[in-house]
Amino acid sequence: MIGEDMNKLGKILKIILIIGTIVAIPIIVISPMLLNHTSKTIYSMFVIYPNGLLMVLFAYQFIKLFSSLENNNPFNFDNVNILKKGSIISLIMSILWFIDLLFMIFIIGNTYVNYIIVLIFLTGLFFGVFIALYILSELFRQATNYKQENDLTI
Repeated sequence: MIGEDMNKLGKILKIILIIGTIVAIPIIVISPMLLNHTSKTIYSMFVIYPNGLLMVLFAYQFIKLFSSLENNNPFNFDNVNILKKGSIISLIMSILWFIDLLFMIFIIGNTYVNYIIVLIFLTGLFFGVFIALYILSELFRQATNYKQENDLTI
């Protein structure tokens, strides 16, 4: 019963991620064109645009993870690699948001406190996701090793 519920939840989340990815790709491609070639275009191409592409890659990693969970085989090294890739993508996104924060404070001189708070939040959020996914990947690696040892003893 619990396995069926998890399978349904995995399918629903996979559909949501696929729809989000399909919607995000055109937005990422069109967004620099909408900014009318001003200084905002350069800003978006070096900070926001890479974060958008990384978010699509991040969603793709979780689509692959849900696909493997549908097969009722969560403890394998493919999932460990998916979680490690997700953690690396999250770390890069955190670094990009931090660069954006420094850019806004020191180069543009942005004094909008709300924008600065959002950038600090995004930097901390993706750094926290990096730590969580890295720990989860190590747990999955150890569980996969234990599973393989257990399969060999039986």
